[in-house]
Formats: sequence, structure tokens, C-alpha cells
Amino acid sequence: MTAAVEFDIRDGILWIALNRPDKLNAINDDMLNGLRRAIATLDREASAGAAILHGRGRAFSAGGDITAMSAMDDATFARTIGLYMQMAKDFQSCRKPIIAAIHGYALAGGLELAIICDIRLAAKGTIFGLPDTPLGLSPTSGMTYLLPRIIGLGRAIHLTFSGENIDAEEAARIGLVSRVVDGNSLHAEAERIAGKFARFPRVGVAYSKSEIYGALEMTFDQATAAEEAGELACFRDPDVRTQFHQFMSRKTR
Repeated sequence: MTAAVEFDIRDGILWIALNRPDKLNAINDDMLNGLRRAIATLDREASAGAAILHGRGRAFSAGGDITAMSAMDDATFARTIGLYMQMAKDFQSCRKPIIAAIHGYALAGGLELAIICDIRLAAKGTIFGLPDTPLGLSPTSGMTYLLPRIIGLGRAIHLTFSGENIDAEEAARIGLVSRVVDGNSLHAEAERIAGKFARFPRVGVAYSKSEIYGALEMTFDQATAAEEAGELACFRDPDVRTQFHQFMSRKTR
């Protein structure tokens, strides 16, 4: 039986593939558990400095597996939603950057999965949407926390309540994705960015990620205190000192 999520490390990057192409990578419990294992591997393995999450087939992910959900009783559904929430926390607490390389469709849970990544790139022609509310469901996976902070409160409310789809260009215009590229360049662009991150000293990336997300709930004084502590910790790190010396060596040539 093929795994719903497959992942491997290549040249410092953990490639994570959503692998239910015949279902447009609809998210089920196997996929949620597979994603949790992938992110645990990213956090643990020193050889991986960043991750790229992508979908096989015609879509990034068309959302939750509605067929499976419709057959669930309350207890089973509660366990599945609990998996969604724990997965979102795994993504958020991971010390290394995660890039979503999105193509085809990113709908409902698929969009929520993209949102919990740190950077989102989209292929031209990608469709984004949140049909949860028209179906009588509400957002999951930290969507209500992250989406207003990414695209603004008004746009987040409109996108969530209306269930309307938007294209990749509109997604870029409102800040939902940071870049739109040709479909045949999507993985190469994601690899270029992830490879750059993977070559940085791990400590600086880890502190940058934790400080940016942590500052969302901090006062200015708290945020600057966290920055100060992080900067001092980074400066003491041997990899950072090596980078300093290499930079100065290149500069004086």
C-alpha cells in the first residue's frame, strides 16, 4: 500500500509529497499522521535545513476527505479534528522553515495546510478557496489565527464566509502567496529558496522563526527582549562565528 505522505532528504532539503493523486490529495488520517512524521523528521535531522511540501498529481490538495468524514461518528470525527490541530502545532513549533509549493487546487483543508507553512509559492492557474462555511463547517488547523495575520481581517472574513475561489494572481496580490511562477518552474523555485535556507546557520533560522511567530502575541518590549536574547544566543553559536570569519575573509580579498 502506498503511503499517503512520502518524504526524503536531498541536498539538505526534506521533500514532503502528498501522495493521494487519485483523490486530489484529499486529507485523511493517514495523511495527517504522515505529515506529523515528516515534520518530526525535519526537526530532528541535522542534515535537513528546510522542507518543501508539494502535492502529486493535479493538485496540491482539494481539502479534507469528505467521503471519509461523512461516514464518521462524533468520536471518530473528534479524533480526526484533533489530528488536524496537533499537525498545525507541529508545523508552527518546527524550528526549520517549511515552503509550500502549490499547484492545481488548494481548497478547504488544502488551503489550511498551505497556510501553516512559512512560505507559499504558487504555480500560475492555481485555485484557492475555503468552501468550509458553505458546507456548514468551520476552519481548522489554526486558520482563524493565521489567515487574518497574513491577508488582513477583512479579506480573511470575506474568504472564509463567502466560500469564493481566487486565482494565484489574486492570492499574490493580497499576500496569501509570496510568489507566482510558471508551473514547470515551481519546484525549481521552491528548491532554490529552500536550498538557500538550508545553507544558513541553523540557529539563526530557528530563532528568526520563533521570534516572528512569538511576536504576534507580544508587546513591543517583550518582542525586543526576545530579539536581544536570540541575538546573543546566535552570536555564541560556533556556526555563526564561522560564518562571520568566512564573510570577513571574502570581504578583505
